[in-house]
Amino acid sequence: MLNLIGMSLIGVLVGGGVAGAGLMEMRGHRRLEAGEPGARDWMVFSQVWLILCVLAYCGSRLAALDPADPFALLGDPAGLHELVALAGISLEELGDLFVQIYTYTYGAVAALTVVFQGGLGLYYWVRVGRLEGR
Repeated sequence: MLNLIGMSLIGVLVGGGVAGAGLMEMRGHRRLEAGEPGARDWMVFSQVWLILCVLAYCGSRLAALDPADPFALLGDPAGLHELVALAGISLEELGDLFVQIYTYTYGAVAALTVVFQGGLGLYYWVRVGRLEGR
């Protein structure tokens, strides 16, 4: 909802995709409870879809970063120059640090999503497959 208010198209698309992944997982769970075939497919694909949505978001955020002007993402932060002067570092050093932290943060989110959601997808593949008799 915040992305919709903030007019962030990629945020709205990714948020819709993530909500769709949740709906797919719920549909698979309902199929599993009802003993209907296809539960595993829905539950595994929901995790794959979620991974793709998160990777797309992380990729778009990383693509939006301009290393030449890293603070453009923040708009025009008031008092940034004064704070940097008080800290005793140059604006270039802070910019380099910002780019590094920004890149590592989105890289970590992407990697952890692949590990955890991929692990959950694998769990669904094996465990739900056994329950379905596959």
